[in-house]
Amino acid sequence: MIRATEKSSPDSPATSSPRPERPSGFFVANFADSVFGHVRAKPPSAFPPSASGWSPLANASPKLHDAIRHEFVSGGRVPHVCLQRVLLPERAEAMRLALRDARFQRHHHGPYPLHIAPLAQQAPGVLSDFCAWLASEDGADFHAALVGWPQKLETRQVQVSRMDVGEQFPEHRDTDEEGVAVVYNFTRPWQESFGGVLAFPHPDGDRDLMRVPPIFNSVFIFRAVNAPHRVTEWLPAAQGHQRYSITAFMLAKR
Repeated sequence: MIRATEKSSPDSPATSSPRPERPSGFFVANFADSVFGHVRAKPPSAFPPSASGWSPLANASPKLHDAIRHEFVSGGRVPHVCLQRVLLPERAEAMRLALRDARFQRHHHGPYPLHIAPLAQQAPGVLSDFCAWLASEDGADFHAALVGWPQKLETRQVQVSRMDVGEQFPEHRDTDEEGVAVVYNFTRPWQESFGGVLAFPHPDGDRDLMRVPPIFNSVFIFRAVNAPHRVTEWLPAAQGHQRYSITAFMLAKR
């Protein structure tokens, strides 16, 4: 796996992306026009106030915001960005504990061998609060502004998942609508021998275009339309540990 890491300042979260290949001539200024035709993008610095209660990125410098948006649009075949230390430390730790105690059940779709935590079955607390924020207009607006998405987005689904040893998420496509998928990771500890990597196949079919490890308190945001991907098996080396993630689909507002 080839990784590129940028850091806009010593005390800011790193922006990092597994990127075996990069396009040429693809920059922030022409992203919206190249995807949607001529549009007038909303100001990217307008973050909803509620975001500061969850993420330090809501109050980060304009320089860092510019770096994040540039990282997203220069992400190759699948525009993307991976951000570390994305939630406030106390929030991330509370989420880890809440996920450990959450009520999970087998995924209702048989070909998907993993566990999910239906939100209606969870006790009130930080997990339900965070998922409610992701599902809110503020949550969608924050993530759209973070990557400079030029359209108004709305959250269509929030899913909490867990993988035990032997489980995986086979290759699939999330949507044929424009928008982003937002994947928060709460797996700790994690090491390469555990597996559980989010992988995007190369169109040639003989290798992966990129592989994203589920590092604790990271988020991976990518353009979701027609982007095939899978999560590799959670391997026996991870015995005694689980892989936790929360995924939100924020698509063009209807």
